[in-house]
Amino acid sequence: MYDELIIYDIRPTDSWINNVATGTFPSGSGVERRLDKFRHVFPNTTKQWNRTQYAGCLGTPCDKSENVIGWGSDRITYYLEEQSWATPLLCFDQLMHVTHAEEQFEQIITDILRPATSAIQSTFLRKRTLLHAGKKLTANSTLDPFTFVFTAVGDEEIFFDCSVPPANVFMLTPQMLQRQFTPLMLEGYAGKNPFKETAPYIELVTDIDTCWFLDKLGAGQGVGGTPSISGNWRFTQWDAANAFWRYGYSGQIGNFMVRVDEMGLRFNFVLDRGAGAAPNRYRYQVILPYVNVVTGGAGGDPGLGSEVNDAFISSNFAISFITHKRGLTALMADSRPINPEMPFSSRNWAGRWQFVLDNLGADSNGNVIENKRRNKGQFIADFKQAIRPEYTKFMVAYFHRREPNCIINVPPCQVQSGYPTQSYNSEPDPCPPEA
Repeated sequence: MYDELIIYDIRPTDSWINNVATGTFPSGSGVERRLDKFRHVFPNTTKQWNRTQYAGCLGTPCDKSENVIGWGSDRITYYLEEQSWATPLLCFDQLMHVTHAEEQFEQIITDILRPATSAIQSTFLRKRTLLHAGKKLTANSTLDPFTFVFTAVGDEEIFFDCSVPPANVFMLTPQMLQRQFTPLMLEGYAGKNPFKETAPYIELVTDIDTCWFLDKLGAGQGVGGTPSISGNWRFTQWDAANAFWRYGYSGQIGNFMVRVDEMGLRFNFVLDRGAGAAPNRYRYQVILPYVNVVTGGAGGDPGLGSEVNDAFISSNFAISFITHKRGLTALMADSRPINPEMPFSSRNWAGRWQFVLDNLGADSNGNVIENKRRNKGQFIADFKQAIRPEYTKFMVAYFHRREPNCIINVPPCQVQSGYPTQSYNSEPDPCPPEA
């Protein structure tokens, strides 16, 4: 007999998808598009003012000396990118005899495949936000710009080759964030009139350990000689009357609204690849939040199960972002019919899983998989989208160190009490014997 109770893994999903604008990449427009960005031009306000003359034969009062202001634009090219995913082949003749098969596949669809769509898309958005960020800054006192490339081994981007040596990367501090406040306001981050009512807020995306560290600095607890700042930089949580938490925000630190991303881009340093690999010569390894291990299986059949990756928890380097909803837009490919007389299957390019029965490929021996009994199938999902960079100067990426909160040994204040004799007897004394 099998127990009626079934234990399911509980895994969180992240909030990147809901925090990036989406749209449609129109069909019939090739695989890349060009975007024009009209630029603002600031007048040269150092120009000298001339005293007005009105007397005859003095100057040229009707032919003014003119200062010139021009205009310009940039042209950006963006393009479609794609991935396809599939599960192993499934055979109904076997599944119909598996214990708890209905519950198992409900869990597969609800807790594995659908969250997989979120994880795949969110990691893609993190990487493209990093790629298009208007500033890429190293966490140090001079906020040095950095360059990078994700290096693939086979088809896996497992290395982050960066221009910054690990010795030049430090913890993220409030001052590093505040240094970008004025530049972002001048770029238009908060619109044309940012201080109409009160100082505007900037969106910070970071991990919870870094969030706590920033709050600790703001609470007057200087770390390693780092000066603390005013108490206005404190972590504030919202009550039910303020619904920012519904959008993935955890609270407010100063003028920064904090969105905690517990599955962000994290790395560990691997090696210095030598001067020949400049400028991105320092190699960091990408660390994922989970690793998959072999399970015991139901009925002896092995499978896979995810475990929290300890290396991710203790990873030394990370990317945190200042972001904006107008920074970029994810445009999903549109697969509308070309002609009513050509009824191609409607496609979903946003990672929606579907079960297919036809054209299942070949088996391990290279033989075509026939399915005339319609008892074989698999789940598949397709992703095809373009990232349209828009207000990229509203986005700042910080490459910084991180670590779990340090654990401090706190000794007791009182003297050791020793080992006094103890008695915990709960039996009453017996009655005295009768005379």
